[in-house]
Amino acid sequence: MKPHPLVTLNRALALLGFFACILAVTAPQARPLNIVTIDIPPFGMTAEDGQLHGIMYEISNRIAAQAGFTSRNMLLPYARTVIELKHGRADFVLRFDNDDLAEAAIKVAPIFPLQVIVLAGAGKRLRTFNDLHGLTIGVMRGGHFNDAFAADQAIKKFPINNYQQGLSMVVNGRIDGLIGSDLGIYTVAEGMRLTQATFSRPLVLGEQYFWLFYSRKTAEEATLARLTQAVEQLRERGAFEQIVLRHARATYMRKGFSRPPRHTTPLL
Repeated sequence: MKPHPLVTLNRALALLGFFACILAVTAPQARPLNIVTIDIPPFGMTAEDGQLHGIMYEISNRIAAQAGFTSRNMLLPYARTVIELKHGRADFVLRFDNDDLAEAAIKVAPIFPLQVIVLAGAGKRLRTFNDLHGLTIGVMRGGHFNDAFAADQAIKKFPINNYQQGLSMVVNGRIDGLIGSDLGIYTVAEGMRLTQATFSRPLVLGEQYFWLFYSRKTAEEATLARLTQAVEQLRERGAFEQIVLRHARATYMRKGFSRPPRHTTPLL
């Protein structure tokens, strides 16, 4: 005997409801996250066989996986990462903050801090901040490493594309020094086979945190919450430290992998 039409209709509606629930649960995972990583050793690098790797490249992938997302990750020049987030072509990046990035993206979760240094050529003595006055210092395009440095008009800033270019210009005497993270500068210097004798004693200006920045164009509360939780879970397990120590000396991480003292919940 055929079922009553109303019974058939109810079953169909029940099935539709079931599949709607499944789609609702899996919706955040349906689209892979588009990640961009700064193309600067040791944060993002291309191996001789063409494989991508590096500290921030690997940490980004681990965060996405821990949060339950599939992802695509691409290396881009430092300044280009902001452009991609601004237009929504990328979802997130791990890097230092700057004014352009704050307009394009939401500051979601801190990763870990690095010291900010100025490294000058041999023979220059940098003992205090005022010793930078009158010098020409290379600054990564789109980089903001220290508020006082950025605001001081007595320091001449020369835009550079990457640390390798900046270090070459310091060695050749075309600029006086270079500002950036100690981990980034020292790693690139080692790759160029430069020694400490080539440079002055570095002037430490403080520290900055790498943060996870998420595009305002594509941000959703549920996604941000999952990524924030993933960062905390990986930090507690020591995952960030393990990745860093595969690429750099332990002495680079003097302050460990703790989160900054004050952290506000991101708002859409």
